[in-house]
Amino acid sequence: MHHKSTNPSPWASFSFQPAEAFIESGIIYVFAFTFPVHIIHILAFLVFMTLYNVYGHLGFEIFPRGFNRHWFFKWFNTSVNHNMHHQYFKGNYGLYFTWWDRLMNTMHREYDNRFETVTSETTHLRKTKQHDAG
Repeated sequence: MHHKSTNPSPWASFSFQPAEAFIESGIIYVFAFTFPVHIIHILAFLVFMTLYNVYGHLGFEIFPRGFNRHWFFKWFNTSVNHNMHHQYFKGNYGLYFTWWDRLMNTMHREYDNRFETVTSETTHLRKTKQHDAG
């Protein structure tokens, strides 16, 4: 159900069948019954998980140009990366991070170029809007 959206919107982050949603939320049960985790930490994780999931399905990028090539930040998943996962279905499997995709060579070969293109267009649009407003 979730991957029927090939150009996702934030609503796609909530598009799961009930069984799929239960399985996806399994990590919470593992933590709750394995580690002594306070309910506040679980709730904080749920909020983070929801916000990052919505960000991954935005359909546009909020991180700046060069974020995907920075020695530290390149390990974090981006909206562009996840959008490519929905577009091509193979590769870009990471949820929060990209290290497994990079290590297992499942990162789409055009990801870095696509990120640069998207963020360059965004930067250009911001400058155009600022120029028109000024």
